[in-house]
Amino acid sequence: MDISFLEKERQVTFEWHFAQALKWLKFDNRRQLDNVLVYASLELRCAIERYIFEFLVLLKEKLTTEDEERCRSIRGIFDLMKETDPFYRKTAEFTKLIFVITPNAPELVIVDTSYLRNKWEELSTYCHKQLAPSKTFRSPSRAFQKKGYKLISDVISRLNIWRPESVCGLIRPSTMPPETREVYEKYIRNEIDDRQAKRMLDLMQPVLNYRLRQKRLTVAAKRRVK
Repeated sequence: MDISFLEKERQVTFEWHFAQALKWLKFDNRRQLDNVLVYASLELRCAIERYIFEFLVLLKEKLTTEDEERCRSIRGIFDLMKETDPFYRKTAEFTKLIFVITPNAPELVIVDTSYLRNKWEELSTYCHKQLAPSKTFRSPSRAFQKKGYKLISDVISRLNIWRPESVCGLIRPSTMPPETREVYEKYIRNEIDDRQAKRMLDLMQPVLNYRLRQKRLTVAAKRRVK
């Protein structure tokens, strides 16, 4: 079997760690080997850590010096994500409202960050020393291994949905037109609910569409002049 992937230099991106876990499973070929369980779990933990970090960069647009310092530890990353999560969810819900009134817009995927933290903790079970072998790698009918491989399969399935190429991005407030930004700020502060925000966005949509068409016509005219 091909194990050349073990000879490659390690990288630090989410996609690399995720690919490594898949390569371990391909090598395993459904045998549910003990060592593959350990190494695939390790790579998925690294993938989750990196995913959260990359997601934080997307959400915050720019990390402060204090944020970067906190991200040096996994606990710091998770705590920062927990603090940022309410802002993320409100911004994601607002983005979904915009998508609803936008023709041909894709469906927005909202990432459950608490799921990632919980699964990171569960994967840890398969990466560290086992003080009770009879309940782990020597468990009756290999129950421990079967549970571990089921966990890995579930996490991979969920990450496939939430991978960066999926539509789990957000419309950044800094890029919103002033009218939209005003509605967004009220929504974030819970001064208006979903129904009210959608109605306000519906009412301003014709004006924003007209402005966008005018901008495109201006750009096209400048190109013709050149």
